[in-house]
Amino acid sequence: CRCPQATGGIIGSPGHSRQSPAARQLAAAMGCSCSSSSQAEAADKPTPAPSDGTVPAIKQSRAASDMHSATTEPVPDGSPKPHISHATSEPAIRASGSSAVASPSNSGQQDEGGQRGMRLAKTMPATGINVESNGFKAMPEIPSFTISEENIAPFTMPAEAFRFKPPEDAIISKFKNGDSERKIHLNTKLTPQEIDKLTQMRQVAEISGAPFYPSVSAMATRFLSRARMDPDKAVELMKATQKWRAEYFKDGPLTDQSIIEDMRYGIVYFSGRDFALRPAIIVRANRIPEQWYKEKCINRFIKMLIFCMEYFVRYMVIPGRIENLNVIVDLHGLGIAQVPISALHEVYSVMSHHYIGRVYKFYVCNVSWVLSTIAGMAKAILTDRQKQKLNMLDNVKELQKDFALHQLETDLGGTTPIFKTFLPFPLPPGPFEAGYAGGPDPNAKPGAHNIISHLGSLGRLWDPKRTTEENTRLDYAAGAAQLLESLGLPVPPEARLEAEASSVARRETTEAPAPAPAAAEAPPATMLIPAGKEDVVAADVELSSMTAAKDWEPVLEGPSSAKTFAASRSTIVDADLLFEDGGTAVFRGHPRNGVFYLGCSILPAR
Repeated sequence: CRCPQATGGIIGSPGHSRQSPAARQLAAAMGCSCSSSSQAEAADKPTPAPSDGTVPAIKQSRAASDMHSATTEPVPDGSPKPHISHATSEPAIRASGSSAVASPSNSGQQDEGGQRGMRLAKTMPATGINVESNGFKAMPEIPSFTISEENIAPFTMPAEAFRFKPPEDAIISKFKNGDSERKIHLNTKLTPQEIDKLTQMRQVAEISGAPFYPSVSAMATRFLSRARMDPDKAVELMKATQKWRAEYFKDGPLTDQSIIEDMRYGIVYFSGRDFALRPAIIVRANRIPEQWYKEKCINRFIKMLIFCMEYFVRYMVIPGRIENLNVIVDLHGLGIAQVPISALHEVYSVMSHHYIGRVYKFYVCNVSWVLSTIAGMAKAILTDRQKQKLNMLDNVKELQKDFALHQLETDLGGTTPIFKTFLPFPLPPGPFEAGYAGGPDPNAKPGAHNIISHLGSLGRLWDPKRTTEENTRLDYAAGAAQLLESLGLPVPPEARLEAEASSVARRETTEAPAPAPAAAEAPPATMLIPAGKEDVVAADVELSSMTAAKDWEPVLEGPSSAKTFAASRSTIVDADLLFEDGGTAVFRGHPRNGVFYLGCSILPAR
């Protein structure tokens, strides 16, 4: 049983989760009053799928720590290898306080009902599970972005980022008028006022019943900041971004191949990071082809910008450390009548409404004297927040106050020759100290963008009910431990746990290779669950309608015993193991085809 009586209150209320017979028996022995209730029995029975198809159910699962969830993400073979392509995130969606990971469907493909997106295994139990992400009602993330490995820049994420601790003014900016603005929101402690307003936001959202993508719910405090701490306005902003993402990506994710031709113009691209490791996105307004204006094709420019932003939130951030970017707008050669106002307005609109709170500073450089004069007068009426963000530069060398010289091109005050190719993004290695003139580090090692998983890049909002360690830790990709070691970086325990799971999965694959063709093969999924003396590990499996019983081999192993449990088509199956002397439970499965979900819970000894 996973009710508060059996778990110390960490999960939910009685009947929120399906209970195996063994779990009910043990819970009853522990004094749990809900184990024999009809509500618990009702939870065993699946209910029809919701007619709108918007919020598929994810079965509740809970391990001894915050999250032990497995997906069908490929496991590296030997040395860590980057993934070939990715959706923007692989979100954690909590069910009544627990965590589960939803595996994305093939990007851009449609399911049997013609709806693109991620398919989950089952409908909600009769009692109903509140599927949540960051305290908001959740729905699976819509695939928004894919890129081939060859188009990911080697220094997309510098190794220095994993040692970096942001200064206080990079976390919260304070202004002369007493106002302040939070810049870093995730995996970071919030103020009591922010916690209170965030709670109110959740209440407002719950009343409306609106579900959100995990990427949107993770932005909740950004919307709150934009709304000047007004929970109602903040939720309305969330809904607007949710609607925008659903509409913009409804026909499939943006791909590198869909923008690669337009990227050759060099209109928008990433190049360099500032002293706080915030990436710089360069906007060259004078490179927008005149034909685009005549044919009203400015949407091609916006498409590239959005591709860049999706790349940023997946590969260039570390929650709690680096969450912002700078925008450098070059107006070289443009008079006041030639400035593409509509295009620049679209840049502002996309950034300020749908990637809210991501821009640290706007730098506008190479401005004509007429435009500079007008801008100077306009700046006088801006708020302190707006003045902090908008920087009209009289001399491009002013950028050296924030950037190392080799992080900038020569026409932007740096020492790097003007780029001719723009994908992969021309991102140099460190050092990143402002004004540093020694050039790029010749010994810098690439590939650090493969350390954090999709889930890790998404981050989490601070939960005062959790420990500091739980709130601040990152979620690592398979192979992260080896990669961290190769880069000379410390390896956190959670990264080593992921490495152990990957090792078990590789051993399973070697010992019992799957007979299916390689094209249809799915990698094994594994969870390692530490169990104490006389603990019971309860394992649950959910299969989608695409996974037949003959294609599934779930196993729960202990130090001296194992259980292989049979799965029927489109169902849930259970197994329970008693760990008399403690040890580590290994829960693994190898689907030959389709989608699956694993969940483990610890039933602690009395």
